[in-house]
Amino acid sequence: MGDNVATTRQVRDAVFVPQPAHDRVVMLDAHELVKETSFEAGRAPAYLAVDAGSSMLLALSENGSTVTSVRLRELTALPAQQVDAGRGAELDGPPRGRAVEYFVAGPRGVAHYKGEPGEVERTGELMIKAHKTAGDLIKVSRLYVAEKASDRLLAVQVSREQDGLVVAAAARLGEPVKHLAVDTRRVYAATENKLVVLETNTYEGYPDGTFPLVEEIDYRESLPSRELRTAPLSGLAVGDDEVYLSFEDAPHLVRVPKPNL
Repeated sequence: MGDNVATTRQVRDAVFVPQPAHDRVVMLDAHELVKETSFEAGRAPAYLAVDAGSSMLLALSENGSTVTSVRLRELTALPAQQVDAGRGAELDGPPRGRAVEYFVAGPRGVAHYKGEPGEVERTGELMIKAHKTAGDLIKVSRLYVAEKASDRLLAVQVSREQDGLVVAAAARLGEPVKHLAVDTRRVYAATENKLVVLETNTYEGYPDGTFPLVEEIDYRESLPSRELRTAPLSGLAVGDDEVYLSFEDAPHLVRVPKPNL
């Protein structure tokens, strides 16, 4: 399989899994994890996102060169869009909005694309090397970016004049971000030793260009065994009331209660 999986409310009880070696995406039943069908999604699809507003599944190729839009209702692919983001890039589609719209971020920078199906164009770009990303769940024009080989977290968004991308806020976390996630009000940045929780400020914005800090949590300190305290962080997920952390070669899941705003 590729780098991630995708789900959407528009196709209930389904999980989409990219298979770059086969130039296909497989749709699984979410409960039984059995194959229901497979379909084309451009060459070597490896990273998936959903543009819910336009009912499109988006597939980034394994080498980061193209994004292919697939109509969710018919599971038919449109012509690929050239993005040249480089290997290791990530893709984010918005939860609403009628036009096809997405961010592509990776070692060659952050770029925003928007347009009608089959006619998507690049609207702006910033030469910021991205390591991990997460899109705002309300403000479709904003992407949170962990900078590669740095401890900086950035809020990148389309400018109010709609003529490019700008950095709306920045924070230094003291350690490189390994994994990044969001809910509607908070950004969760996990480093090897701490979970940093910041406010999204979706409606208010960032007048002073900084993220309001909610809490820093030293999750290593409370772990019950040396195995967990030294195992590299491997994953981060956000639930309704808790944040979940996983670790390499350690059969444990750590739950962290969400801090109050």
